[in-house]
Amino acid sequence: MTRLAGIDISLPPIVVIPLFLVLVLALAALAARTVTRLTGRWLGERRGAQAGPAAGLKLGGPIALGALAWGLEIVLPELALPERLARICAAALGVVLVLTCALALLRIAVAGLTEYAARNPSVTPALGVARVATRVAIAALALLMALQSLGVPVTPLLTTLGIGSLAVALALQDTLANFFAGLYLLADRPVRSGDYIKILDGEEGYVEAIGWRSSRLRTLKNNAVIVPNQKLSQAILTNSHQPTPPVVMSIPVGVSYDADPEVVERHLLDELSRALAEVRELHGTEIAARLTDFGESAAIYTCVVWVRDFEAQARAGHELRKRILSRLRKEGIEIPFPQRVLHSAPAHDRRQQDRPPAPLPLPR
Repeated sequence: MTRLAGIDISLPPIVVIPLFLVLVLALAALAARTVTRLTGRWLGERRGAQAGPAAGLKLGGPIALGALAWGLEIVLPELALPERLARICAAALGVVLVLTCALALLRIAVAGLTEYAARNPSVTPALGVARVATRVAIAALALLMALQSLGVPVTPLLTTLGIGSLAVALALQDTLANFFAGLYLLADRPVRSGDYIKILDGEEGYVEAIGWRSSRLRTLKNNAVIVPNQKLSQAILTNSHQPTPPVVMSIPVGVSYDADPEVVERHLLDELSRALAEVRELHGTEIAARLTDFGESAAIYTCVVWVRDFEAQARAGHELRKRILSRLRKEGIEIPFPQRVLHSAPAHDRRQQDRPPAPLPLPR
């Protein structure tokens, strides 16, 4: 007679125990296959023909090992082991069961994070940090449960860890603030590697890297500027590569007031149209030439074009200014320079102005 899980079986233990373990392993294999299929469908069914990250999910080993540990824990009382050895075996089986469950949960969680990042490319840069944080959290939880299964009191340990964590957080509050700000920058992506940004009343340059503590900018002079992540996440900045790399460039042109505005506009638009076909830094077909202001010495026209990206503005502006200057000279349109007219008084008026004033009469 054998008793397993409260059920009496009229067979000797030498027959019941192996059959029970084989049945447990068979059920574990079936459960592993079912969980893998359901998890793969849950994670990857929205991706159509593409295989989601759960396609390579390996849950058979952890589930089979956990089921075997659970089965051995059930049949352990029937093995008639010495009391001390039985306690050690029960504790070991409990630890194995906790660790295998944690391993299976960890693989499912990592696959879920990978799938979420695949569906939302904006959080892809933060995927590595999220994986590490998930592994640390599950490992810490599994360690606490394993210690509890071994009979180690967990409450004093949690209290000690809480106090120690508070002390570490206070000592490293600036570092932690920069760390979480880096996570925000990687997840929300207000700036990305390769973007050209300008911080309000601060530095500007290309974003080369966003680290865990600071971000590195490369200026146009090829110098490196290190900005703490917290400062970068709180700053008001202009990103020249978002929402799209092409930018609008305006070129002011001063023309004499004697020139006919219609003629000037026609020549400027014609030159801009020629430049679109010949200057490769220009983007699109939208151009404009408008009379925007009346200066002290010239009427100000503004030429508006689209440039491929921020870096191409210097080369495109150089080429366009050369073309506009040559075209206006060719058409005989004057580009004036500032002038001042001084009016001089006659000579006798100047002598009277230079004569000192008469003295005031003294009081009697």
